[in-house]
Amino acid sequence: MCPTWRRWASSQRTEAMPRYYLPDEMKLFGTDLTDGGIGCALSHMMIWKDIIRQCAAGTASSESVFLVVEDDCEFAEGFSEEMLLDRLSHVPSDWELVYLGGQDLMHKQHLYPAGQGVRRLYKGFRETTAYVVNEAGAKACLEVCVPMYWQVDTHLNDESTREGLRAPRRGEQEFTMRPRGYCLHPPVVAQNRASFPTDVQKVEHDA
Repeated sequence: MCPTWRRWASSQRTEAMPRYYLPDEMKLFGTDLTDGGIGCALSHMMIWKDIIRQCAAGTASSESVFLVVEDDCEFAEGFSEEMLLDRLSHVPSDWELVYLGGQDLMHKQHLYPAGQGVRRLYKGFRETTAYVVNEAGAKACLEVCVPMYWQVDTHLNDESTREGLRAPRRGEQEFTMRPRGYCLHPPVVAQNRASFPTDVQKVEHDA
């Protein structure tokens, strides 16, 4: 058992560990962990740790930008480095994590504009198909995802679930403060579900 998995297993929220053992048909889509979800989370964690190591060793710096792409990522027609840099130029300078695509599950992201073609992250945003991250973002991502008791994109975007499953508190904000994140809209990537069936979710999609 690897150290990260051991720490996850020994640090579960009271309700999270029993839910991990539920049959797939009883699990909450996008929240409860599956074996594939654990593997996905560990892959991202190893990348974040490598970013931090590179910056500490001087092979990268706090100003470096890292592009993380999952194997099921499909780039939009006309995607290019020039187009991506233009889109990223509209992201606020305090960014730590910027998603290139994803799902607005609660259909509220339009309430959080942050610039031309840019929206703030909030609790209803999901997917880690492709994103850019810097050193501060890698540290923040590790901080909020260890211990891990829900799926990685839930940990990154829904701050309330880091305290366990609970009802929203009165006046609680929906947008995410840590990591300080944004997403591009319209997106420049999408999941290629036809060629890469999910092994992370309990079903291909609940919609």
